[in-house]
Amino acid sequence: MDWEEEERIRQEKRERRRRLHEKLAKNGRTDVDRRQEKDADKSKQYEIQNGIDSSRQDGDQDQDKLEDKQVAGKQKPVKKKAKTKQKSKQKAKWGLPKFNIKGKANSKKQKQGRAGKQKQLVTSNQGMPPIKKVKKSGPTNWKKMVLLLLPFVITLIVAGYYASPLNHVASITVEGVEDTESVNLYPLNEGMSVTDLKNSKGEVEQAIVNQNPSVKSATVNVSDWNKVAVNMSAYRQLGYIQIADFFYPLLENNEIIDTPLPSLEKALPLFEGYDIANEDQRAKLTETVKALSSLSDDIIQKTSLVTYTGDESNTDRIALQMVDGNVVRGFISSIGDRMSYYNGIASQLDGQTGLIDMEVAIYFTELNDGNNPYASEEEKKAYDESVAAESKAASESEASELDLSSDSASESTNRSSNGSTSASDDSSASSSEASQVESTDAQAASSNVETDATSGHSVVESGSE
Repeated sequence: MDWEEEERIRQEKRERRRRLHEKLAKNGRTDVDRRQEKDADKSKQYEIQNGIDSSRQDGDQDQDKLEDKQVAGKQKPVKKKAKTKQKSKQKAKWGLPKFNIKGKANSKKQKQGRAGKQKQLVTSNQGMPPIKKVKKSGPTNWKKMVLLLLPFVITLIVAGYYASPLNHVASITVEGVEDTESVNLYPLNEGMSVTDLKNSKGEVEQAIVNQNPSVKSATVNVSDWNKVAVNMSAYRQLGYIQIADFFYPLLENNEIIDTPLPSLEKALPLFEGYDIANEDQRAKLTETVKALSSLSDDIIQKTSLVTYTGDESNTDRIALQMVDGNVVRGFISSIGDRMSYYNGIASQLDGQTGLIDMEVAIYFTELNDGNNPYASEEEKKAYDESVAAESKAASESEASELDLSSDSASESTNRSSNGSTSASDDSSASSSEASQVESTDAQAASSNVETDATSGHSVVESGSE
């Protein structure tokens, strides 16, 4: 009974140790521990298959110990217990136990052999060297790597774009003006950086407007990465102004283009009579351009000359020579508003030409050298002399008619006084002559009146003297 009690105590201790090891393994298990457990399970299954032989060996050993105890009689079981532990440790550490095949064993010895096998597994795990835990690289390492490399990748892409042809202007097209070759586009040119152009777009547009007086506004657009299109809005040309032997375009913003032309290229009026060197007349030219800029292109193209006719008495006069032959006279301050009715006035004239006066009111008169602002001084002087001669001749004819009437009155009075004496003598002769005159007058009147049958109108011919 003592031996069975001791064996039971030993089994309980082994069971406690086993549970403790399982608990520790569950709490601190890693992948390596799992692999070791798998290996241990495989070895356990292998040893279980051979467990019958080991239990038999353990049973023989226990029987030998029991016999030694009976012989000695005074040895302590504790020391034997320690020896068995040491032997089991040595067996688990240094080598496999020797298997002795014997006959059948009872069930109790088989159970004891299984318990010893479990003890051997536990002690074998305790004797193994410590295992180093390998830390696996998680997904966070990739994120850190991407965050570190991202600035360098972006810098590389930006540097490649700056150096590539996509960042340099490949072509420039100009739209909105007729003479595209004479337009100054500085600082815009082919080969400049597209990025710099986008950053200074407003400055480039303002520079183009300042360098070209005929350009009202300019817009720079970038398309297809590196193709530039400049859309311009030009000032309208109102006419030409002559300086020496050349003609210069005059714009609606009062700018004179410094491009000398040998002749007029467009059907636009020529501004004459303005001395640009004189400040007062230069100011009058500015007022005239401002007034005519409100007119339509149709009326501007129907005007051939715009002449300043101001003098000391009135410095605001202006004359316009039209293509259809009419002459317009007016004031600079009101010519823009009144010339807007010219098409309606010309349609009412039915092809007649003359002077259209727009100074005080709008009316039409016959054009002559006296009222024509484009007549020369000699023509005006000759016209004035002819008018004076006509008026003188008319006055002389009126005076002669008055003299003749007075002379006839005096003669009639003399005749009446002298003829009273001979009235009785000639009464018979005068009566006969009067009858003869009446007969001859009646015959002449009847012979001189004829009827035109084809036209139905009566025509009177002068048959009498």
